[in-house]
Amino acid sequence: MHLVELSRSEHGQLRICADRVEVGSARQHLIPIVVAEFRKAAIQYPIVFAKHPDTGRFAPYVLSGLGLEENLFWTGTQLDVAYVPLNVRRQPFYVGLDDAPEAAGANVLCIDLDHPCVDSSGTRTIVNADGSDSAYLKEMLAILGELVAGKTATEQFIAAVLSLDLLAPLMLDIVLDDGTPLQVQGLYGLDEEKFRQLEPAEITRLWQAGDLDLLYAVMISTGQIFNLIRLKNQRITLARAWQGNAS
Repeated sequence: MHLVELSRSEHGQLRICADRVEVGSARQHLIPIVVAEFRKAAIQYPIVFAKHPDTGRFAPYVLSGLGLEENLFWTGTQLDVAYVPLNVRRQPFYVGLDDAPEAAGANVLCIDLDHPCVDSSGTRTIVNADGSDSAYLKEMLAILGELVAGKTATEQFIAAVLSLDLLAPLMLDIVLDDGTPLQVQGLYGLDEEKFRQLEPAEITRLWQAGDLDLLYAVMISTGQIFNLIRLKNQRITLARAWQGNAS
């Protein structure tokens, strides 16, 4: 990764291959999301929680693989999904912090110059001929805006869930069709038993804060684990068939 602050003048000639944007997620088994994405994500992925390796803080993710650096939705050219998370769609752009003293940590737009979608053959441009932001860049800025706006709401949701002690380690002991045992560790999910034991006043507070629907989305998404297992079994079967044909 080579992150630099985007300069309309310096990087105005860069081109983006839109069909390579999703390549960066090919080896992502956890993709961070914000709470505004929960309802859409729940139709495709299990929504899980994990601690940031540096800060130890919990954050929500969609689980896209059952092994490290495994994305079971990746076809080799794209994600075969109904919903692509914002953190994938905004590639190769990031939000950074201006470290200049006078900027007081203001957000700055950055670009990863090493991302596969940054290519001279691309059809998307960053600026128009007159130097104004292109429609494509405006679309990316809107996505980044959703992520920035969603950060506070997501942190508030996590704080509410932790205050009620509703997160518990996920114990996933899976046996694949070929008999291979598989354990997924380090993830957390909603403790549904504790959720059912909440007092009516606590449920009311969650509803008033808009968190109750989010918790239900997390619970519903849990069933998507079975879809991941199905995809994993399919991948193993295809790999064995390919090896058999090759020999």
